[in-house]
Amino acid sequence: MLGRTLLFSVLLLAGCENWSEPLDVRIMPSEYQVGDVKSSIATPVVDEVVRLKPKKVLMAFCRTTPMAKTMQFVDELQSRLQTDLKGVLLENCPES
Repeated sequence: MLGRTLLFSVLLLAGCENWSEPLDVRIMPSEYQVGDVKSSIATPVVDEVVRLKPKKVLMAFCRTTPMAKTMQFVDELQSRLQTDLKGVLLENCPES
């Protein structure tokens, strides 16, 4: 009985790994932000993401955010950390 309970617990925990919440990163026209870290360049924010080692990263950006700014973040992050990246457009950009 203990063996079955242990096996079930291990399988349950392994299955919950995919339920991790993504780390939110904001890419605004004038700055990058993750948590309390804000910067006009990508590197300090990428450093923080790498330090946190999330399995998933959700990038939120404005329509007015230059594509080059978003690609800079993506390139730096992918060169340092293998993580699942997703992006969404913010409907109401805080900087508009």
